[in-house]
Amino acid sequence: MRIALVEPDRRHAEMVIRLLFAGGHACEHFVAGKPFLACAASETFDLLLSDTRAADSAAEDLIPRAREILPGLPVVVMLAAPRESEIVANLRAGADDCLPKPVRGPEMLARVDALLRRAGVRRPPNRSRNLIGDYAFDRAGGLVAFRGQRVELTPKEFLFALLLFTNLSRPVSRTHIRETVWTHNRDVKSRTLDTHACRLRSKLQLRPEYGYSLTPLYGYGYQLDRLMPAHKDPTSGTANERIVETL
Repeated sequence: MRIALVEPDRRHAEMVIRLLFAGGHACEHFVAGKPFLACAASETFDLLLSDTRAADSAAEDLIPRAREILPGLPVVVMLAAPRESEIVANLRAGADDCLPKPVRGPEMLARVDALLRRAGVRRPPNRSRNLIGDYAFDRAGGLVAFRGQRVELTPKEFLFALLLFTNLSRPVSRTHIRETVWTHNRDVKSRTLDTHACRLRSKLQLRPEYGYSLTPLYGYGYQLDRLMPAHKDPTSGTANERIVETL
């Protein structure tokens, strides 16, 4: 996941970044709140981890301003020698959790992962085969089976499709897509991402007449939704059994 770290203490920030990276998260560091808010206006973050006093503003003031830009953003506040009154003030200001400084790696990662789960941010499962709805994903062969068909995808198309299906009915940011699909080249152009989405829509028949809708979200990313069928597809049969057999 992509995490914004607002921390004026650079040494502590370096430690937090290393811990988050080891936990499988990408992290962008800001020494103050204003640069973070400016960046959040054009980029997406899955969680904010902030010092209680972020150089130019207190976390109590930063939280509501951040959520005006990124509604529902999970927030963890770090406090040095925290007093009960500080913890209460930050929780009342909208923080989802508080951590003592310096952070303890396993505890921080566990709390971050718990918040991301509650927020509905999901990673594709690392299994050889995944059955999601009436689509079956075979990671080893790069194959997707559905409605009696079997389609071969490129490695990036496969990861992109699996990410969308894992987050069915949830918006997925372009940043999240880049960091999951293009892990070693996160500067990939938006046109490339849109081309892959177009191919998936065609190859996997992600269109309303087949019960799915892949929608571009302006300035954000994509969302895949499963639609209520107007009538039963006569080719579907006992979908799950046939999909497994196809693979």
